[in-house]
Amino acid sequence: MNKTKREFIIDELMIPNFIEQEKNRILLQEFEDTGKSELEVYLKADENLCIRNVDKKHTELQFFQKDKRKSMFKRVDHIIYEHMSDSDWRVHLIEMKSWVGVDKWKEIKGKFRASYLLAQGIASMLEMNVAGICLYTTYEKVDLHPLPVMPVGRRLPVGLSQIRPQDEWEGKNCGLNFGTRIPFIHKPVRMTRNADQILTGILKEQS
Repeated sequence: MNKTKREFIIDELMIPNFIEQEKNRILLQEFEDTGKSELEVYLKADENLCIRNVDKKHTELQFFQKDKRKSMFKRVDHIIYEHMSDSDWRVHLIEMKSWVGVDKWKEIKGKFRASYLLAQGIASMLEMNVAGICLYTTYEKVDLHPLPVMPVGRRLPVGLSQIRPQDEWEGKNCGLNFGTRIPFIHKPVRMTRNADQILTGILKEQS
């Protein structure tokens, strides 16, 4: 796409600051009742697009099913499009949490799936080819060990292999359900509290 056309769509047809142009350092902030988080993202590319606070920007697509179990109306906190070359862009989906357990991880995966489709739609609108995608979850504490006894209702049918949440979290076997299980890269990002009790962390993607 002609760069002028993309800029026109962003600047003149979208609401102000929906998508922001960024250099290779991007500061992401999250404000919740439980506290504040700040993540510094460093990318190799120096021409990037960022949608901050996606979950608060009314990106609901009304033709998706409203079944809460499918999470189609939930979003990650931030989406970054990293300009790799020509029309190729890498998408970074970032969810920011203080604590992650087994049930919370399932919720996060639902957000990743819905946000992946949203990110694809926006990229297509702006004629940007998605050449890669990576999922990230920031956290202070995590516990993905299975419960001592799995309730009958949560047991897998006979013949289906169970994928350990810990393996998905560590990026060994992460996937999202699109009729078939599509593999994705997931990278957990550890956060620490500073003297002001703000969770802070650094994400470097410069390889």
